[in-house]
Amino acid sequence: LTSITIPDSVTSIGDGAFYKCRSLTSITIPSSVTSIGNYAFEDCSSLTSITFGENSKLESIGSHAFNDCSSLTSITIPDNVTSIGSYAFFVCNSLTSVTFENTQGWWCSDSSSATSGTSISSSDLADPATAAKYLTDTYCDYYWNRG
Repeated sequence: LTSITIPDSVTSIGDGAFYKCRSLTSITIPSSVTSIGNYAFEDCSSLTSITFGENSKLESIGSHAFNDCSSLTSITIPDNVTSIGSYAFFVCNSLTSVTFENTQGWWCSDSSSATSGTSISSSDLADPATAAKYLTDTYCDYYWNRG
């Protein structure tokens, strides 16, 4: 399996769905998907391209979802995303550009059930290189929330 386009009828990518699919290089996720589960794409070490459908309804990215996707260089976090799990982009050593479609109101905490935490600067997230460093290193072990 090197490339996959998920059908429009799919609303959720389950935990570990593509875990260790090391030959997977690209994936297209339709706008119908609202959540990406824990470990969904962990250790997909050849993954270089993730495309989200226009007007994506994606709201959550699970813990370790893209952990160890070491060939991934850039990603856009869709506007509707309000939570990103811990270690979601950990060991994504080539990830140098993260574009947040919505940089406002992000905060992080070491607990998935927290209702408040450390605020993350909107201006920092507006810089793709800084946003990448935050997700892969600085705040990688935190749960991210918006709102």
